[in-house]
Amino acid sequence: MLGAAREGVNLNWGDGAASVDTMKQVTVAALGLWLGAMGFFAFVVAPAAFSTLDREAAGRFVGAVFPKYYAVGLGVGLVALASVVVRVLGRGVRPLDWVPMGLLVLMLALTLYAGAVVLPAAHAAREAVRAAGADPTAAAGFARLHRLSSVLNVIVMLAGMVTLIMEAVRTR
Repeated sequence: MLGAAREGVNLNWGDGAASVDTMKQVTVAALGLWLGAMGFFAFVVAPAAFSTLDREAAGRFVGAVFPKYYAVGLGVGLVALASVVVRVLGRGVRPLDWVPMGLLVLMLALTLYAGAVVLPAAHAAREAVRAAGADPTAAAGFARLHRLSSVLNVIVMLAGMVTLIMEAVRTR
C-alpha cells in the first residue's frame, strides 16, 4: 500500500474486514503516545530519580519535568479529541461516540487542573516544607497534594486505556 492515496485502509482479518481511517489512526497514535509518556514517567523516570538522587535533588528534578509532562498531555490530548470530533463530523454520530469524546474531555480537564492548579500548589507546599523544616502541617499539605496529583494521574491513565481500547476495536 506504499504510496496509495486513500482515505482509509482495509485490513482483512479472517472472514471480516476492518476499515481504519486516518483520523482513527491519529486518535490511537495520540492516545498511545500520551499513555506511553505517562507510564514512562511514572514507572521509569520518577523511580530512577528517587533511587539515584538524594530526595531534595530528585524532587527538584521531577518538579522541573512536570510542567512539560502536563504540556505534552494537553497537546496530544487535544490532537486525540480533535481527531475524534473530525471523524464524528465526517461520518455522522453513531451510538457510543459520546464515550470516547467524554473520556477525552475528562482526561484533558484533569490534566489541565493538575498542571495549572495542583502543581503550583504542590510546589508552594514543597517550598513551605523546606522553609519550615520538620513542620508536620507543611509536610501534610504537600502529602495531600501529592496524593491528589497521583489520583488524578491514575484516573487519566485509566480513562485513556478505556478510550484507547474503544478506539482500537471500532471499525470506523
